[in-house]
Amino acid sequence: MQIEQVLLYNIGYHKRRRFRDKDLLPSMDSFNNDIVIRFASFLCSKDLVNLSLTCRRFGISYLHETGSSLMEDTAHQIICNAKEHEKEALPKMVDQSYIELYSELEQYRAPRVFDQLIGRAISDPICYVNNNKSHIKLLGNKKKTNTAICKHVMRSGRHYATFTKEGDGDLRIGIIRPLKNRDEKGLESFDPMYPGYFPDLVDESTERWGSASHNGSNIKVNYCSLMVGTRPGRCFWHDWNIMNTLMKCSQWNGSEGFNNGDEIGMLLDLNIGTLSIYKNGRYLGVLKDGLAGEYCWVATMWTHGIGVRIEKGIVPI
Repeated sequence: MQIEQVLLYNIGYHKRRRFRDKDLLPSMDSFNNDIVIRFASFLCSKDLVNLSLTCRRFGISYLHETGSSLMEDTAHQIICNAKEHEKEALPKMVDQSYIELYSELEQYRAPRVFDQLIGRAISDPICYVNNNKSHIKLLGNKKKTNTAICKHVMRSGRHYATFTKEGDGDLRIGIIRPLKNRDEKGLESFDPMYPGYFPDLVDESTERWGSASHNGSNIKVNYCSLMVGTRPGRCFWHDWNIMNTLMKCSQWNGSEGFNNGDEIGMLLDLNIGTLSIYKNGRYLGVLKDGLAGEYCWVATMWTHGIGVRIEKGIVPI
């Protein structure tokens, strides 16, 4: 009997302690919005999304009632504290949330990598070198054209990247419209200049692709690249118009050839709509004008053993 009393007492004691300790825990209501935003500002964009799903105050329900949410306000504050050149490069779109814009800011600050490798369904595909996503190489000799895309979206301001050529043979590097999940389609090859892909590519067009025209016409430049080889590189571009499937190829002032190990710099200036080329830090000239809307860096390869490295750079003086 005495043992039973002791056990009952202990059970009651732990129950009372558990409730007492629970009462001592601070309620989220005791944190005002400024404190919550200050702590949440240390989180990445994915964590802000996850936190917005935990309760009404942080997430969507609160947004519908008040026109805002604490996580959206947090992302807004982070954008406001960004550097001026970052804000210039990342203007907020009408249909865009601040959390989405914050995600783009993270990509802007991160190293440039090839997120999408299109053509990996073949046995000898395009692949990363030593698991380094900024360094790719084409294996095998099946004469398949493969394409690598950097998902970082550029739609305003000035953007500079360098591409270091490795191996003999030619490749094309340049800019392309953002394409969603094309690496998941199981394509054996992919060339943005091949007319067979044009209808599918045009179906992905959005208002964010812009409305600039080529030489005063209504033609949009959806893909633009430099042919990198030992001969002076030409400009290959297209609007993906199925009614005009002829390959668009043009010369440009300043064109030179490139050898193994040369660094090709590309400056996409969306303030004036141009793509300029540098060779080993030396300015060559403007490859293309009339550019506007959203673009991503891209590399297209078809020669066995050819490789390229991409890096975020600073525009040479």
